[in-house]
Amino acid sequence: MPFKYDPGELGLQEVEIAITHCGVCHSDLHLIANDWGISQYPFIPGHEIVGTVTAVGSEVQLLEVGQRVGLGWQSNSCGVCEWCTRGMETFVLRRREPVSTGTAAMRTGCAPMRAL
Repeated sequence: MPFKYDPGELGLQEVEIAITHCGVCHSDLHLIANDWGISQYPFIPGHEIVGTVTAVGSEVQLLEVGQRVGLGWQSNSCGVCEWCTRGMETFVLRRREPVSTGTAAMRTGCAPMRAL
């Protein structure tokens, strides 16, 4: 039976992506087996996705429906601190609702994205 979820209403600065490809790494294997004791099931392994934008929020300016995009697993950086402006978002201290691709509802980066 396929896993289904409702990501909710698309936010003003969010982008929805239809996934065509994703990477599965050793971290995913640890999460599948709950080796770290933090997994929540059902779990969708895989991150670092590639897909096509299927919807954009009204405030999104740089992406459009039909555009091919790639998305790493780190997400929700603030976009304005010294780390973000230097391309080092993984060091952000003021992260908004940190999540990773592989969880049910994904919100990410400068134009937050959710993957379907």
